[in-house]
Amino acid sequence: MNILLIVLSCIAALFVFLYIVFWIKSITPSPIFKPTEYEPVVPDYWPTKGFRNSTAEEQGMSSAKLLRVHTFYQKAHKKNPNVSIDSIAVYRNGYLVADYYFNPLFPRDTMHIIHSVTKSIMSSLVGIAIDKGYIESVDVPFIDFFKDKHISITDEGMRKVTLKDLLSMQTGIRSRDSVMYQWEGLFAMQETDDWVSFIMSLPIDVEPGIRFDYSNMSSFLLSAIIQETTGKDTLTFGRENLFNRIGIGQVRWEWSPQGYGIGYARMWMKPEDMAKFGLLYLQKGYWDGKQIVPTEWVKESITPNAFPKNVVDMLDASGNKDKKLTTSNWRAANFFRSFADGYGYQWWLDKDGSYSAVGVGGQYIMVVPKKNLMVVVTNSSSRLGVFFPRKILDKYILPAIVSNKAVAQNKPAYNELIDRSGPPELITIPNPTPILPETAMEISGKTYSLEKNNFKYDNFQLIFDPSQNHALFSYVAKEEESASFQIGLDGVYRFSDTNIGQFAAYGSWISQNTFDFTFIQIGYSTETKFILTFEGNSITVEEFGVVGEAKYSGKAKE
Repeated sequence: MNILLIVLSCIAALFVFLYIVFWIKSITPSPIFKPTEYEPVVPDYWPTKGFRNSTAEEQGMSSAKLLRVHTFYQKAHKKNPNVSIDSIAVYRNGYLVADYYFNPLFPRDTMHIIHSVTKSIMSSLVGIAIDKGYIESVDVPFIDFFKDKHISITDEGMRKVTLKDLLSMQTGIRSRDSVMYQWEGLFAMQETDDWVSFIMSLPIDVEPGIRFDYSNMSSFLLSAIIQETTGKDTLTFGRENLFNRIGIGQVRWEWSPQGYGIGYARMWMKPEDMAKFGLLYLQKGYWDGKQIVPTEWVKESITPNAFPKNVVDMLDASGNKDKKLTTSNWRAANFFRSFADGYGYQWWLDKDGSYSAVGVGGQYIMVVPKKNLMVVVTNSSSRLGVFFPRKILDKYILPAIVSNKAVAQNKPAYNELIDRSGPPELITIPNPTPILPETAMEISGKTYSLEKNNFKYDNFQLIFDPSQNHALFSYVAKEEESASFQIGLDGVYRFSDTNIGQFAAYGSWISQNTFDFTFIQIGYSTETKFILTFEGNSITVEEFGVVGEAKYSGKAKE
């Protein structure tokens, strides 16, 4: 009994100790740290036309240790489906030494949504625009770029917000448009026809330049500023001054109602092209004899201008402390979020000198200058699974570096690394196609107009044919997005090419009036599931997707 009391007392003391440590940590500001100083190791070739492969050993790495990445991921994925990586590519000294494709729905050489990795690219375009004289400096108030728009503001503090504040996420604007707020402000902005005017109508909570507050609106404004100052849409400017110059050929991007590139996300790119952008920054903006991004801009971009871990209090819609969000934010910043020691110009920074472009769902370009290393990850993870790639980096990839010179070859391990690179084959065993319910033919071909919803889904239409083992679904969404694709009715994905990419989908009638189907745009980070219930001329939609669950209704058009 005495032993039990001693053990319990020790456990209690440990919890008290940890509480005190965490409390002290929560009130202690993160120390200012300098950006890593390094001289780039110029590669012996430039991968403008593509990266060359190399054995891990030729680049001073261990194939045997890199093999453990595959095993470690598979165990984690089996245990926790929230860990769901599409691909990982490891580059050292400018060579591809290992890549892994885990998702049978994501083949090699395919474009992938990069979400907020877009922000780091957006930052580079601002640096180029300043270097070319389109923008005077980062100290210009951002509203000066929109003087010709005659946009009114409601808070005079908006006049103090500079371009630098946008870049470092320290505007003080009450945007409430990040994942922490379930993108509440972002969806409100998207309901308007003029996103710039909407942002300028918002209140200022704190003095600009002081408080880190991750905001998609800030990055959108960067894109709008590029267009206003250069006279070119952001994608065209990016192709002429960045993408084409380093061999990035395919880039897909979405647009706002005003025609601005959506600077915070919605960009698609191949993993190899993500790596080219990472190498450009690893080389401090230099590429094959030309300075693409100014060296000083790269240095400023990876200099900590803000400190996410110092943000303790999250604010509610009235500007007051939100206790629940505050607790969630502190936990995320201090225990889960990767590269959260500092924030530069749209780059996440770590005190160890590494830095990263990060997108929701776990998209990463991780740059480790001290090791001349890059790791590119595309992801379909959710919840805490989105931070799993950093664990792989620290636990397996960095320890696989054993020398700065070539080491003895390990052909068996390297060959196994190649054999496991994937992607695995998609298992397709069809089930008997069920007989369609009467409702299927009653609603077939009807177009349903939907009420307000986050992604502006509308004009849902299903077409059924009793002689076919698939249905045809079409919709419109977002800003001028539309698609029509097949849905397998035998439990097997049907693949369809559309004007916005390839889709895979399957579904079934789960009752006489309810049709359930799941689809994914190949390369997107999240499957979307719709449960459609029909009653008379009405439709009820239950949506499960990237931002969670939503429910809305609609009616058949006459």
